[in-house]
Amino acid sequence: MSECEKGLSRRTVLLAAAAAAPVLALMTTGAEAKMAQAAAKYQAEPKDGKQCDGCNFFVAPNSCKMVDGEIAPNGWCALWTKKAG
Repeated sequence: MSECEKGLSRRTVLLAAAAAAPVLALMTTGAEAKMAQAAAKYQAEPKDGKQCDGCNFFVAPNSCKMVDGEIAPNGWCALWTKKAG
């Protein structure tokens, strides 16, 4: 019985692996997994009433789980996600 007859083709496996790669990259920890401030469009001022200290990724007093470097609590970036709760 060939792989195609089993319902799992090489193409399916390769597409699944390609789709999983970005998710796996986000799951890694450490500074190497953080995005540069410019890439995240970080700014030191709030935008549209949204600011870093209200974001799920903000780590007090001045850090972020997703963006590299010093982060102002009243800053903003394109990755802003409302803090749960």
